[in-house]
Amino acid sequence: MTVRTRLAPSPTGYIHIGNLRTALYAYLWARHNNGQFILRIEDTDRTRLVEDAVDKILQTLTDVGMRPDEWPHHDGGFWPYTQSERLDFYAPHLHRLCEEWTAYYCFCTSERLENLKKEQEELKLPPRYDWHCRHIPLEEAKERIANSEKYTIRLKVPKAETLVFNDLIRGRIEFNTSEVDDQVLLKSDGFPTYHGAIVLDDHAMNITHVMRWEEWISSMPKQILTARALGITLPEYAHLPSVLGNDGKKLSKRTGDAFVSEYLAKWYFPEALLNFLSLLGWHPKQDEEIMTMDEMIAKFEITDIHKSGAVLDPIKLDWMNGEYIKRMEIGELHTRLARYLEQYEEAFYRAVFSQKDYQFNTRIIAELQTRMKRFDEFVELTKFLYSEANIRKDLLANPKMKIESEADGLASLKFALPLLESADYSSLDALKAPILEAIATAGKKNGQVLWPLRVALSGEEFSPGAFELAYILGRDESVSRVKKVLESAK
Repeated sequence: MTVRTRLAPSPTGYIHIGNLRTALYAYLWARHNNGQFILRIEDTDRTRLVEDAVDKILQTLTDVGMRPDEWPHHDGGFWPYTQSERLDFYAPHLHRLCEEWTAYYCFCTSERLENLKKEQEELKLPPRYDWHCRHIPLEEAKERIANSEKYTIRLKVPKAETLVFNDLIRGRIEFNTSEVDDQVLLKSDGFPTYHGAIVLDDHAMNITHVMRWEEWISSMPKQILTARALGITLPEYAHLPSVLGNDGKKLSKRTGDAFVSEYLAKWYFPEALLNFLSLLGWHPKQDEEIMTMDEMIAKFEITDIHKSGAVLDPIKLDWMNGEYIKRMEIGELHTRLARYLEQYEEAFYRAVFSQKDYQFNTRIIAELQTRMKRFDEFVELTKFLYSEANIRKDLLANPKMKIESEADGLASLKFALPLLESADYSSLDALKAPILEAIATAGKKNGQVLWPLRVALSGEEFSPGAFELAYILGRDESVSRVKKVLESAK
């Protein structure tokens, strides 16, 4: 058996972070078993379609490195992959159920159904269909259809039967059909409902495993009964634990369930984002956290997915993305940062970043590599490096560094200036050694010189160290900044 999994979104929006976790598990399971991962579009809800959603969904999957094997414009032998293009496929199967008395034609108007719902609500009864059309003779139903009367097709659900279902994560689950409504399989507009379509689609496309959120467990009896009526076998199902916000409730827009594109715009590395999402419900036996895609594929087992919900912790995501930044080679990091800035910080990229040479930019990146968690921090963290520093004489005094006054700080800058002018900037170590030696020879503490020097070079209370700043800025800019502070004191 070839394992075939699918992502089957509605084109009513773009991929949210919670949906990407579902897609990731489906992708990992397919790759783990040398199978195929399919993108199918379920567009039976015609009232909420977003025009470019399908292209955006495919682009998002491609951007994070999960391009499907088959999708609406890339046939793997099961085309079409969009439900609205498969209407001729569904109708014969669903009409056949009426012939076999496992389904029936329903002629109830929307007004009647709405009134029925209101009546049931007033009586505090669960809303459900009242079987009004269930026993209409087939010939009468066909005649009414021939007379252009609008109709739907409803599944004829057994009155009281226990259905047993084995979930790959939760094990045995039982349902009683007395709690299942006579669901609509084919709507009056000729489109199948969700339940009517996915059973047929999964069977026709040889889908072997379905990953979806646990909230869909309640729909299993409808799919079991539909499949039984059609005489087909369902795929195996794994109902995934919910992804929760920090408040312990189901993930929402407020608690992090944003579009994946919003996470990429910050910029979280796609591989870090997927690594993070993989651990929201799945825990590999090796107890590792930082994993490549190949490592995740090799280790992924459905049996290692937990039943309980997992919290999407943005602090943990920042940490993980920071780990990827730390481990990345500087040249690759520069390439990715440049691509990010060009896309999301275009003005800064064109006017500032792209105007500096590669060496200058990579020195800054190397300095920030252990501290930066996301690329969207870069502009703020480096503003004093790419533009003139503020002159902050008020920061020069620092009793902890044995600098009791602004005058003491200025005196230290005068001491440091000739050292900067004659320093070797070929490496950080070459820059450091003679300056530290000169400080010691003069009988000064390192902080007495390096603190005011750092303030002069950055104009900030918090910044990289004085040597790191001087090494990045180079001789001319470092000397210029110190001179400006000294001149401001005259």
